[in-house]
Amino acid sequence: MSKQDLFDGFKGVSSKQWRMQIASELKIQTFETLRWMSPEGIDVVPFYHADQASPLDIPHRSGEWKIAEHIEFTKVNASSDFILKAINGGADSICLGGSYTIEQALELLKKYSDYDINWHIQLPCTESGVSKIDQLEDTLRSKLFIQLDPIGHLAKTGQWHDSPSTELELIKTRLKTSSSYQNHVSVDMALYQNAGANTAEQLALGLSHANEYLNLIDTTSQLPKFMFEIAVGSDYFFEIAKIRALRWLWASLTEGLGWDNLPCHILAKTTERNKTIYNYNSNLLRGTTECMSAILGGADTIVNLPYDFQYHYPNDFGQRIARNQLLILKNESYFQAVNNPADGSYYLNNLTQKLAQKALEIFKQIEQKGGFIKCLQSEHIQSMILLSATKEQRSLDRGDMVLVGANIFVNEKEQMTSQVERLRPTAVYDSNPKSIKTSRLAAPLELSRLDKEKS
Repeated sequence: MSKQDLFDGFKGVSSKQWRMQIASELKIQTFETLRWMSPEGIDVVPFYHADQASPLDIPHRSGEWKIAEHIEFTKVNASSDFILKAINGGADSICLGGSYTIEQALELLKKYSDYDINWHIQLPCTESGVSKIDQLEDTLRSKLFIQLDPIGHLAKTGQWHDSPSTELELIKTRLKTSSSYQNHVSVDMALYQNAGANTAEQLALGLSHANEYLNLIDTTSQLPKFMFEIAVGSDYFFEIAKIRALRWLWASLTEGLGWDNLPCHILAKTTERNKTIYNYNSNLLRGTTECMSAILGGADTIVNLPYDFQYHYPNDFGQRIARNQLLILKNESYFQAVNNPADGSYYLNNLTQKLAQKALEIFKQIEQKGGFIKCLQSEHIQSMILLSATKEQRSLDRGDMVLVGANIFVNEKEQMTSQVERLRPTAVYDSNPKSIKTSRLAAPLELSRLDKEKS
């Protein structure tokens, strides 16, 4: 029996008819009272219909998504132990974080060169650093994602490693050079989410950030390989739509510049912004839904930060639980079974399109002001993010935004002073007014509680 035969006996129902029926069943005067407005200014309704749908041609990830483990570097031997446990525990990739030298990163990379895993390594944009990593054999280069992002360093710290002309000239040279690396350059969008930018702003800033690199290319027969590092929050459907919109916007931008089907690799990390120290087990639930959004949205590689990342130094238990959350989603919940699970959803298509349109408007405003770097230097971008972050913080403080364990369902008897080994995010560049500063929403409430415990 064909699909057409199956539905021959049923009349079609329009979206108007459904809206009237919903209003009748809920005993409300009009369906319009169910609408709500997102922080991005997107009008959201609880019902979407085929006659309002607009099919989207969104590129899909290439192949199966990878499980990456964040290894925060401390010392070579200690980090090596965590890496071995991650590999043996089922991780496909290693994402090396923290502070380390190129020599230390290469020592770890060579030590595990026989393992079939990918590596994500932060690389300062200096001639000496790049030349050292270029000495690797092709077999190792092919496993390596280089997080080479001088503009991201400028955004994060308010200053260049060396000088803008030197660093951008180095990037320009590399973008034109054939390479066996997995990528030429990385774009750190996670910074904007963790600093408080709304979803549309994150997309616009990431696109404008990447466009600064694209503008360095005059003519080339070598297709540049880009990686976007994003942070995924707990607004489930918006985060799915964000990743889909990023791929769609990237395809539109690169096609406009003359590149058809220029792919990008998306590295998705769970956000730090909404994590709590008190009632920390809630972080497990937050991290799980964030990983689900990343998978369904189409991220290529996913990092689940440990539930205790904000207040503990790296430890076996936290690392293992974070890894196992992804393993369960992949191997027991079968989230790897379909490569494009969000396709055909009227709501997600509508949300993806609206987010992309909002992001494109902000992107054009940034470009009209001279581009991403100039807007950083004038502090236009910092002000934009601060405004959104302040609005979000006020929403939490008023109770409009719920953060379990911080402003609702608070266990006043819980004591955390003895467990806190550190407080993230921490930064040495906070004094620089031009740096984009990350922050956690629960931090003010938690610092107050910690002070009371000590007194």
